[in-house]
Amino acid sequence: MIYTEFVKIASKSYTYVKIEMMGAPLVLLKGEKGFVMCGYLNLEAAEKLNDIAVRVTGVKDLESLLNAKVVGVTTGGKGLGIKEGDKVSNILYLL
Repeated sequence: MIYTEFVKIASKSYTYVKIEMMGAPLVLLKGEKGFVMCGYLNLEAAEKLNDIAVRVTGVKDLESLLNAKVVGVTTGGKGLGIKEGDKVSNILYLL
């Protein structure tokens, strides 16, 4: 099953996608400039494509994604001031 929702967080709009996989869900939250992705997706590919991307792990839904800590970030994300260990809800406005 693929679930898509447009969500408003602190007056900004995001696209939330959740795809039920076999072992764990694939979770993604996309903003205007960049996105937060779960461990299923490849940070190196995002870097190669010059995307602003943040990687988190151990998430299963929107709430856990917002509470997760950044475990990886592309050069573009670092340029916005995002760093490993940041809580997603604290840096989401940058995306």
